[in-house]
Formats: sequence, C-alpha cells, structure tokens
Amino acid sequence: MRLLEEEKVLDIIERVTNEAVEKKQRKYLIQPRIIAEIAALDPVDAELVKHGKWEICSDGYYPYCSNCKNEPQCREMTLFCPNCGARMDKEAEYGRGDKE
Repeated sequence: MRLLEEEKVLDIIERVTNEAVEKKQRKYLIQPRIIAEIAALDPVDAELVKHGKWEICSDGYYPYCSNCKNEPQCREMTLFCPNCGARMDKEAEYGRGDKE
C-alpha cells in the first residue's frame, strides 16, 4: 500500500475537474487523467502505528506493555509506551485478564 498526501490528491482532483469543466470535456476523459496524476505522486514516508494496552503483571501491581512486554521505567500508564512507542488505545484489561 502506498500512502499519499491527502492535500495533493485533493488538489489534483479539483484542478483536473475544473479544467475539464472549463474545456467542456466529457466525463469519461476526466477519470483516467486523475488516476494517472495520482499514480505519479511520490509516496510519503510513514510508519505504521503500533497499538497496545497496559496490562498488569501477575503480582497485580506493575503495568507492562502488551506490545513489547516491558514495564515502563516510571511505572506509570501513559498514552504511549516509553519503550516501544506503542499507542495505548486498545481496550484495557486490568487484573488477571478475567472479563465479566
């Protein structure tokens, strides 16, 4: 999958559509031109976001990251794991993993 800048894609769509309206071009000519210009865009550099949740060790006291299995040095449950950078937005299950 290639990631593209949204603003550049929208600019292409707007520009090509406006030009086609001004020149009174037929609809079937617009789509291939838009597709070709979008295909020619350079992809953006991006990293996939890792997701995790804070889990509690079996001793019931210290939290650890479900992604990297490490405890945060400060032992605080922050929005991101300080060890691996995972975003802590998965559903939290505290305790021994029992669901009610």
